[in-house]
Amino acid sequence: MPLHLKESEIIERADLLPAFPTVVNDILETLDDENAAMGALIQLVERDPVITARVLSIANAAVMAGRTQRDLRDMQVAVSLIGLSKLREIVLAVSLAKFSRESGMGSHFWEHSIAVGVAAQELSRIGHCSRDFALVCGLLHDIGQLWMARCHPLEFQMVRMSMEQAPDLDILDAEIWHFGLDHCTIGRLLGTAWHLPAPVIAAIQHHHDAHPPADKLIAVTHLGEAVVNALNIDSHNHASVRHVSATACDVLGIDWNDDFNFLFGRIEARSRNLARIFG
Repeated sequence: MPLHLKESEIIERADLLPAFPTVVNDILETLDDENAAMGALIQLVERDPVITARVLSIANAAVMAGRTQRDLRDMQVAVSLIGLSKLREIVLAVSLAKFSRESGMGSHFWEHSIAVGVAAQELSRIGHCSRDFALVCGLLHDIGQLWMARCHPLEFQMVRMSMEQAPDLDILDAEIWHFGLDHCTIGRLLGTAWHLPAPVIAAIQHHHDAHPPADKLIAVTHLGEAVVNALNIDSHNHASVRHVSATACDVLGIDWNDDFNFLFGRIEARSRNLARIFG
């Protein structure tokens, strides 16, 4: 029997999910002050052995690429080699990968999230908006599905079965039928409860809209998922591209008649690499 969830129930049952990593907000709040961000991030990294290992591993790979024979163990030197932007990417990816795994979702969910995060980042170059915000929007765009799978696994599987039986069925329609709400609405509620920045919440809420608000972060998230589905980067996901918002294209100044083969190649390569490193 279909559920008829109320918005208040989403927040009440959010405790069933693992604790949301506060470092995500910490990073987004310090983007305008790189000195503060650097010091705070290094302190955070040094407290987490998993993130420390990732940072040093990537820094050592950079050292080896430069044919310098040494085992790098100093975090300050490591960060100076890989840069603050890469450090933020590592911290965000490791933290959210852990959150996804602890939520009980399969690897396909994280592979898709990574791919959309990378695609949003690459599109942010065209739209001249924050790469870090774009990455977070892409990584979290389907966060509502984590809640669905964790809190109502049977209905979550019924949504998947409905879409397999009726390939033309839109995922939001299937979710509303079984849950009473779709994953975009649930994601908005979770993002609000976790005190995510308003632009990130808006991207989560509107990434499936056929006519989304004219906003660059919404646009890169919407188009990022469309590109990932078109390229079939995450092989477990068989979603098709149902629509590409003209508003999103206009906001970013994208004309699909241009040659985007290089961009698509970068998205595919980076997505597979990050999924391998942080999967």
